[in-house]
Amino acid sequence: MRTLGVDLSASPPRTAAVVIDWSAGRAMVHTPLLGCTDEQLLKLLSGLGAEDQAGVDCPFGWPAAFVAAMSSHAAPRPTWPGRDAEGADDLQAMRYRHTDLVVAPHAPRLPLSVSFDKLGSVAARWARLQALLEHLGHPVDRTGAGPVAEVYPAAARHQWGLVLGSVDEIQAAAPWLHIPEEARRLLAASRDAYDALIAALVARAIKARLTTWPTADEAELARTEGWIHFPGRDTLQHLAVSTDPPSGG
Repeated sequence: MRTLGVDLSASPPRTAAVVIDWSAGRAMVHTPLLGCTDEQLLKLLSGLGAEDQAGVDCPFGWPAAFVAAMSSHAAPRPTWPGRDAEGADDLQAMRYRHTDLVVAPHAPRLPLSVSFDKLGSVAARWARLQALLEHLGHPVDRTGAGPVAEVYPAAARHQWGLVLGSVDEIQAAAPWLHIPEEARRLLAASRDAYDALIAALVARAIKARLTTWPTADEAELARTEGWIHFPGRDTLQHLAVSTDPPSGG
């Protein structure tokens, strides 16, 4: 199987992608692709096979409360859902998605707000890519129940104990990961490429059911807001074994 990791930015210069080919007990990292255009990303994502999986570092949606507030504000006679709230209580629900709050205890920091931060421009680029994928016959389920899922590399590194953020650290923790010299050079020089590598590893964890999925009660909201897949602690070692969860998992 093959996994694809994408570190998405608002524009191509800071967008990177990494592909990993998996076989029994071994994984081969391809040379990272830097400065990825929409056309390149669409080709990569639409080319995923039945057993393949992609992890994209980007919010797949906006907080439901934020979307409702913007819709109300855009009306001819605008209203505001939190107009009777005390202080900024109404803003918290608009600032963070449910999945952001779920992942926060498992990450070194709370994810950036897609509605109140510059991250919104990245999400807007993804929204366009998702619409184009739909048009090409490759719909994206924002819960991750499909070949494309949302990931957050910072949470994955935290769960896997990768505190240094270096290629050598990953190799020491995952000796089965083969990184050719050219790929190693680019991964060491580009943080975007490094995050794309982590995203590709998380994509494998998603396929192996080693990440956190929305509950039945969370699924409906996740289909709108998106859902961050983050791996369980110390699961990195299991990625090269098989696409099946470890016994008892």
